[in-house]
Amino acid sequence: MKNVQNRLATRFATLSFALCVSAGAAAQGNDDLQWSVTPYLWASTTELDLSFRDTSISPEAISFRDLVDTLDAAFMVQTEVGRGNWSAFGDLTYIKTSSSDRRDQLAIDINSTQVFLDAAVAYWPQGVGTSLNVFGGLRHSGFDNDFGFTAINTDRPTTVRSSDKAYYDVLLGVRYQKPVSERWQLRTYADYAFGDSDGVFVVRGSFAYAFGKSRQNHALVGYQYKEAEFTDGDLTNAFSYYGPVAGIEFSF
Repeated sequence: MKNVQNRLATRFATLSFALCVSAGAAAQGNDDLQWSVTPYLWASTTELDLSFRDTSISPEAISFRDLVDTLDAAFMVQTEVGRGNWSAFGDLTYIKTSSSDRRDQLAIDINSTQVFLDAAVAYWPQGVGTSLNVFGGLRHSGFDNDFGFTAINTDRPTTVRSSDKAYYDVLLGVRYQKPVSERWQLRTYADYAFGDSDGVFVVRGSFAYAFGKSRQNHALVGYQYKEAEFTDGDLTNAFSYYGPVAGIEFSF
């Protein structure tokens, strides 16, 4: 079953790339090409359930404040380009953290890098920027973790263990937006991804406030929820992320 899903993900990614190229080629030389760049921040609480052979061994909740205390670097941005009935977008999240856990006889140093990237093509039945669009593409979820184990009050050297894993999924979703006043707009988003992972689900609702000379830019504030499950051998990591999200959309 997993091999079938992987082949499907590869074929869907190839199709999405072909559509991106086609849409970009069709837009060359046309003044109606629309761009947007949206840096944003998601202040999420993270719930993690680590299981070994279907037995939960480490349920844990990490607040956004706790995450900030361990944060070394973070970057979140979405960019989109489109014309006519088609657009292509990418959404990148990069998070690097480091933490230490000291016990009676052992010190554990953890360095973690997480990279999440969505790349998709969207179809707008009534044209780019209207109320409804559906999209499909590829989702990458990458985890690179280094664990350093040091015995306290001994001459033993630090033992380092590393885990580097990447998951590629087919991504399918829908976006809907509706004006609620002259400047305000309601935006909703939902997607589901499957393939290497055991499933990733995202849903978001937000309000957008138009500003600028032509009111082409938007300040965004809302709430996002995400569930994801990844298996690596006998270990299963189940994540739940939820919290407010805010950003600025610059349109050109």
